[in-house]
Amino acid sequence: MTGAGSASLAFAKEETFADTLVDSDTDGNPEYYKFGRNPTLTELELANTLQRMREGDKVESVDSVAQNLEGAVSVEATVSADVHADVHDLVFNDGGTGFTSGRAASGRIYAGVDYLTGTAERELIGCIPLEYSVSYEQGGMVTYSLSMAYADENLATSITPSNITGPSDGGDVPFHGFTLTVDGATVAKLQSAELSISDIARYQWGADRNPVDAVIATPTTSLTVDAIFTGPDRTEIAYGAADATSPQDSLTSVSGSADLSAAGSSVTTYNLPKLKPDTHSWNDLITGDADASEDTEFHVNGGVTVA
Repeated sequence: MTGAGSASLAFAKEETFADTLVDSDTDGNPEYYKFGRNPTLTELELANTLQRMREGDKVESVDSVAQNLEGAVSVEATVSADVHADVHDLVFNDGGTGFTSGRAASGRIYAGVDYLTGTAERELIGCIPLEYSVSYEQGGMVTYSLSMAYADENLATSITPSNITGPSDGGDVPFHGFTLTVDGATVAKLQSAELSISDIARYQWGADRNPVDAVIATPTTSLTVDAIFTGPDRTEIAYGAADATSPQDSLTSVSGSADLSAAGSSVTTYNLPKLKPDTHSWNDLITGDADASEDTEFHVNGGVTVA
């Protein structure tokens, strides 16, 4: 332990992969951002992907040679009105509003610590999104998780980011600032929900230890919903269509959205154009200490957009 208040965590956006940082106000200094309040660096790992080398007359390997450099970093934090649009710029390569073909969005993460006798900072370069999720839990804060790969890194003895844009009071999104809509109706008595996107981006490699570029992969979105049972609407959707009384040969898509707000002001809206239930279950139907609930996992298709 180095003590509370000894760590720093911030990010910047790259104009192009592993290159110049965005300076939107053209003052000669790039913009830096915090991820949100209650941040946690859940992973920071550098892998050299060593390959062992052997000789015929030796029992054990005689050396190990570095192959591709593979970095992994993951962050969790509370969604904040002040910086979450900037987080979206790290995830969605179409101006932070959705996905489009071509080069992936990328940025840099700065993770620093003041230890007892000095300061150490790791600058993670060419960070690209792999997985992103937003989570709601009744009675808690609305949080998100972002897992990224990184292409290279530098070690410094001082903290790089200055004039960092961060969250402010009243901008954190609580559970009562989350509204989930499925097929035109707000999901009542919502207990938990998660919107998750995987397989967002991937690297392109060449004759170098470090990746040379990054492109969009196959973003795949799912929505899980757990709510106290209030009627058969989502069971009917799982059967195939509204008012269905048995499983159909094909399922009809319904639309949905997840709206986030803080202190009465909109923070972001995830528009989910096509939802189809993959699994649907009833839980705690016959118990004396819990409410009957239903848990549904939807495939989200048609292109998620952010407003």
